[in-house]
Amino acid sequence: MDREKNHYFYIVIGRMGTLLITIVCLRYILIIDDVAGRSLITFGIIFIFGSLRFMESKFLTVKERRIVDWSFFSVMAIIFIIGFTFL
Repeated sequence: MDREKNHYFYIVIGRMGTLLITIVCLRYILIIDDVAGRSLITFGIIFIFGSLRFMESKFLTVKERRIVDWSFFSVMAIIFIIGFTFL
């Protein structure tokens, strides 16, 4: 049972890290108009999400993945709504 909790911990930490990287990248894109930087950041985020999805498919069941996805997208939506409200 301890090993399963360890997987959940690392998946949550990975998702939080991706969320923070996304927020920082969006802030960078809004402040600095760098076309090459935008494309590199976009591809980097896509690759990070792809690797996280692969790891989740190996460690979690379908029901657990659905719960993780819904919670992640809910937090993302709340952050974007708050961000665009104060922009």
